[in-house]
Amino acid sequence: MKPTRAALGAVVAASALAVGLYATTPRLDEGLPADFAGKRNPLSGPAAVAAGGRLFKQNCASCHGDEADGRGPAATGLEPPPANFRSGAVLAQHSDAYLYFRVSTGKAGTAMPSFHGALGETERWQVVTYLRSLAAAPEP
Repeated sequence: MKPTRAALGAVVAASALAVGLYATTPRLDEGLPADFAGKRNPLSGPAAVAAGGRLFKQNCASCHGDEADGRGPAATGLEPPPANFRSGAVLAQHSDAYLYFRVSTGKAGTAMPSFHGALGETERWQVVTYLRSLAAAPEP
């Protein structure tokens, strides 16, 4: 059986996380609140990526798009537009702690809502794990 693109991307992402690829990427000054600063993603592997992908499609794709390219049906007219996670720039500039912070609290001045009440802690980390898999996966 031929592996799917998502499965291959998940394996590559998990491998990249294991060797610390993202830890060496220059980051923006994220200005995280103390309760988020230094958080580490406790999840990895294909199961977490798959779960995060399902959660992303259910909760995030309306704005960020099914392909996480910022072109969801609800993105029209949003200023600033939803992040394009396929470009590589967003994911390369931010730590897992920052991504978790944004999924948890939303982002003021944008349409990005808080998912703290809608998704549990593990589910929010699964979304982060899925997003990280996109950096290693080929564009669709």
